[in-house]
Amino acid sequence: MFTELMKAVDYLNEGKVIEAGRYLLELGKGEEDEDLLKVMSEIEKEIREIENEKTYMSLETRFKDEVIHSLDQCLRCRQEKIRVLSIYLLERLSNGNEILLSMIRLKGEAKPNTFI
Repeated sequence: MFTELMKAVDYLNEGKVIEAGRYLLELGKGEEDEDLLKVMSEIEKEIREIENEKTYMSLETRFKDEVIHSLDQCLRCRQEKIRVLSIYLLERLSNGNEILLSMIRLKGEAKPNTFI
């Protein structure tokens, strides 16, 4: 199970939150815990909403820029929600494995800039 969860961590670290969410949904299919099922259904709902919002990008209106801007903000919010719920799901599926959780890069972390 550790190697499967590592793949989800890799997806998260690469910024592929939708793929990480889908992968964790596949891993958690057999779970019976009510809290996990609620989180999994929320991840699934958010992924579905992201896919449905793509249809609004092709609207032809003079307010197209405003629509695209607001949809972009909404997309970032949904992706962050999926990311946080995926981390919660990882914690629960790994039974709080600290090694696995410490491998997840936090959003604010970046490579340091070194100038010579």
